[in-house]
Amino acid sequence: MKAYAVAVVGWVLLPLLALAQEKAALNSITRVTVNGGVVEIAGSQKPSFTTFTMTDPPRLVIDISGAVLTGVPEEIPARGGGVTGLRTANYGSEATAVARVLIGYERDVETDIQVSNHVLFVKVLEEGSQAVAQARPFESEQAPAQGSGTAAEPASPDAAQASAAAQADREAQDKAATQASAAARADREAQDKATAQEEETRRRAQETAAAEKKRQEEAAQAQAKRQEEAKQREETARAQAEARKAAEAEEKQRQKEEAQAKRQAEAEEKQRKQDEARAQAEARKAAEAEEKQRQKEEAQAKRQAEAEEKQRKQDEARAQAEARRSAQAEEKRRQPQEPRVASAEPPAREVPRESEAAPGISEKRKTLEIVGFQQRTGSSRVYIRTNERVQYKVSQSDREILLELENTQIGKGNNTRALDTSFFDTAVSRVDPIAGPGRSVRVSIRLKEPVSVQTRQEGNTISLDFPR
Repeated sequence: MKAYAVAVVGWVLLPLLALAQEKAALNSITRVTVNGGVVEIAGSQKPSFTTFTMTDPPRLVIDISGAVLTGVPEEIPARGGGVTGLRTANYGSEATAVARVLIGYERDVETDIQVSNHVLFVKVLEEGSQAVAQARPFESEQAPAQGSGTAAEPASPDAAQASAAAQADREAQDKAATQASAAARADREAQDKATAQEEETRRRAQETAAAEKKRQEEAAQAQAKRQEEAKQREETARAQAEARKAAEAEEKQRQKEEAQAKRQAEAEEKQRKQDEARAQAEARKAAEAEEKQRQKEEAQAKRQAEAEEKQRKQDEARAQAEARRSAQAEEKRRQPQEPRVASAEPPAREVPRESEAAPGISEKRKTLEIVGFQQRTGSSRVYIRTNERVQYKVSQSDREILLELENTQIGKGNNTRALDTSFFDTAVSRVDPIAGPGRSVRVSIRLKEPVSVQTRQEGNTISLDFPR
């Protein structure tokens, strides 16, 4: 019994010792590929592995002890050959390192697992095919050598007994190894189940964490969105308030400008009315002054004309009286000499020559009664009045107009005085009446500048009009 226990312990510890020796240098799994229904797992060493299956959905789990996945993706998609995909993961570290490869299938299948050098092949068997015995992760490479060469020797009773004992011993060892393997498989299955549960728990925890993270992110996004909306509402309210404030300021400014413009318009209208009233008053004042001046001049001209008419009548009466006296004296003087005169040839009498006068103008010598000046709206006028219609001539140079009245005399000395009109806004500067040759009177009109003149005679008045 003791020898059996030792054999069992040795049988169990031998693979463990080999496993411990293999863990000293980890197997680096660098390639996991799938081609159709064949999965290849390649590493730096010959793999030591265990397998177990899972259902719903169908999966095959391969744990390679003393190994680590290097540069292999966690998810490997696959389609065809019954394989739906692969997942890989590393567990433990150093001596307890395990590289796991999980193969998903479309349905429950039979697999053939073989090892060639450092490559592990997992193949899906067709229905009805016989599965090849799976390689054992801890099978001894020396087991096929037991019992080699014993069949050629003759069997003796002692040898037969020894062989039977050895056979029984081997059977016991096989049974113990089978039990140990079953116990180890049960432990591995329990461990795999715990690992699967742990993985499921981790997965659920990750999903829960992911869901929580997503919920937190969504909450953060919602909070950020609410903050952004609140900020936008605040900015909108601020913009609306500023717009209202600007509109109110603009309206106040507009009302202020309108009020100012209205006040200015009223002031301008008031000023305009004042200017118009002042201009009308000045115009009325000027018109009244001009009317007064005209009336004054007309009254003065009338008085002068009346005085001149009176003086003319007096002169005519005096002249007639003198003529009568002269005639009487001549008659008295001639009466004593009539006998001599009568006997003698009477002296020749001088016959007066008829003057060439214009139609309607008498041969009687005319008298200059007045020389006047008038300032009119668009022109100025120099007028000469005689006691009756007179014949005249007008000659003009650049700065002087000469009016000659034929068969005319100056009635009184006041009419020989010159008229100074230089202070008026007119082209006439001076009017100077003088006695001319041949029983004529000349009126010299001096000008400030060359200007046209319009002359006409109405009755016994001659007018010369000068534009302003």
